[in-house]
Amino acid sequence: MSEKADQFVKAVYETVVQEGLHMYKEMYEEEISSSEVDLYSQAIHMYQQMNAEQQKLMMHIIEVVMVDTVSHVFGVIDGSSSLIDSDIEATLLLDDVDSEGELQDSFIGYLQEEDLYP
Repeated sequence: MSEKADQFVKAVYETVVQEGLHMYKEMYEEEISSSEVDLYSQAIHMYQQMNAEQQKLMMHIIEVVMVDTVSHVFGVIDGSSSLIDSDIEATLLLDDVDSEGELQDSFIGYLQEEDLYP
């Protein structure tokens, strides 16, 4: 694994998963008015009605979905996962260096090494 790929997958994890999860948690804990009826308000209300264990489980499920999504996108970029009805091949350059199809493996390896896999 290249150092650039390792740095990139760590930065993506911290930005997309950790920061995203933090933002979701804050959103679900914010006060909402009873007059709001949009989808997010309904989800926030549902979350706030849960006990602490259920809230923890919901955040865990969101984290799993985020990690799986990032991994899948890396797989598409790497070429190990294909797009439906598309022959397009993606290439990602990290500071002008080809990621060489190692993003998904680097990402999963990082999660396992750091015991971050949900």
